[in-house]
Amino acid sequence: MTTPRHSRRGFTLIEIAIALIIVGIIGAAFTKLLASQSRFFDQQTNIRKARSVARNSMNVMLSDLRMVQDLGGIDSAASDGKLVRIKVPYRFGLVCATNGTMTTVSMLPSDSSVVAMAKYGGFAWRDTLTGLYTIVTPAAPLTSDAPVASAVPSRCTGTGIGQANLRTFSVNGRTGDILDLNAPAATGAQSVSPVFFWQRVSYSFKASNAYSGYLGLYRDVEGATSEELLAPFDTSARFRFYTSGADTSIVVPPAVSTIVGLDLVLNAISSRVVSNNINSHSMSTVRTSVFFKNVRSF
Repeated sequence: MTTPRHSRRGFTLIEIAIALIIVGIIGAAFTKLLASQSRFFDQQTNIRKARSVARNSMNVMLSDLRMVQDLGGIDSAASDGKLVRIKVPYRFGLVCATNGTMTTVSMLPSDSSVVAMAKYGGFAWRDTLTGLYTIVTPAAPLTSDAPVASAVPSRCTGTGIGQANLRTFSVNGRTGDILDLNAPAATGAQSVSPVFFWQRVSYSFKASNAYSGYLGLYRDVEGATSEELLAPFDTSARFRFYTSGADTSIVVPPAVSTIVGLDLVLNAISSRVVSNNINSHSMSTVRTSVFFKNVRSF
């Protein structure tokens, strides 16, 4: 007796086509999901990079801006808000004596690297009665009028008439200095009045060398080289200005003697465009206000 033969049936062309269509739909959806996630990740990465540029810029500037004297500390400001020039203190001490041509000061110990990198622009002494600083700018501060070791240190350490009776000391291997400044303090400077040395520093938003077509944040020290700190920034990045008693910052720079703080508008952008969008850079807006801590008496 013979066993009946069962026919073996395969897939029809229609079934194969339907299967391919279903696999294609699933594959297209999965590919779209992966592309979307990739673009989202790329966008978030670019936003983080832009935010890092803005925040690092803010941290760099705050260390200088917080020390600025709110009367005379702003040297100048550009009308478009892209540049401010400030007088930044970098070393502190006390006045010992002054005459018509020379001021002798006793300076506190200071980090040698800070002093070496700073470019002396002048000094300022504080009136102990009014609390106001008088800023003195020598004729040639970066050359012949820079501070030198005092020829008569007893003006600071001596106990006689016209001598300040101050003691120099050392901290962690750093020693204070007694220095002569080749410029008179303004009339009225008292012995042992607080004094600081300052350097003239400019912060500006201008064409970046690192990213063509965008702005970079520059720090320029008078007498030293220009340094591009961070980039890129959008063209809307700028400085705004606070005056005494004002609740909001203003766009147009007022008289520099009235500026008591700055509003930093740090609109940073990513260095790369978002994937699949050749015209889109991610932007991060960091805006912070800084008021000068070294304030006058009112």
